[in-house]
Amino acid sequence: MKKEMLKTSLILMIYTLIAGLALSVVYKLTEVRIVEAEMENVIHSMELLLTDENGKNLVPPDEIKQTVLAERKNAGKELYTNGIGTVVSPVYEFRTEGATYYVLSGYAVGYGGKVLTMAAFVKDGELRLRAIKVLDYSQETPGLGAKIAEAEVQHRFYPIPSSGLEKGLRVDKDAGKTVVDPEESKAEGIIKVSDVMTGATITPRAVANSINAMYEYLKKEYLKGQGGE
Repeated sequence: MKKEMLKTSLILMIYTLIAGLALSVVYKLTEVRIVEAEMENVIHSMELLLTDENGKNLVPPDEIKQTVLAERKNAGKELYTNGIGTVVSPVYEFRTEGATYYVLSGYAVGYGGKVLTMAAFVKDGELRLRAIKVLDYSQETPGLGAKIAEAEVQHRFYPIPSSGLEKGLRVDKDAGKTVVDPEESKAEGIIKVSDVMTGATITPRAVANSINAMYEYLKKEYLKGQGGE
């Protein structure tokens, strides 16, 4: 009887160990796939930001991929915060003939949680915002804040000249100027979204705040450390 009980216990123990090992393997494989998917999303987003209006690559795609993969162990660390927006590592830098491109990621709190944005800045004499891509808005309200995912909405945030960046980006409602031209107002740092995101101010404000934090960090700390402006 005791032998049978011992045998049964050993069999159950072996089954438990095998099941635990199998779950561990599945978890590791899933974790690896999630990380790979995140890296692919970063690479794809960066390629979009570093492509001009005619579809020409401003930076070779292979260089983008190699740079992202080389920095993946440093991703997600807090680099800077102004109390409203936060910048996370790394800063990707690409030097080309006549211009240098800097790609940063940052977040600020939206209606439901963090809204993560990637931004590409270009320095070719002056420092300008070239383009943005909102990477995570998963906790924003469908039909309202979640409209930040639409290309038409995101395009309202760029390009921004140095004059607009220096003034600090504000959505039109916060600036008290809702009757403005979407393109002309960018020079003043005013982002007109009230006509394309009716009833949603908090989410676009989060994007503006994160861009402001990225610009502050880039100009005051990153470029200053390199002997730049």
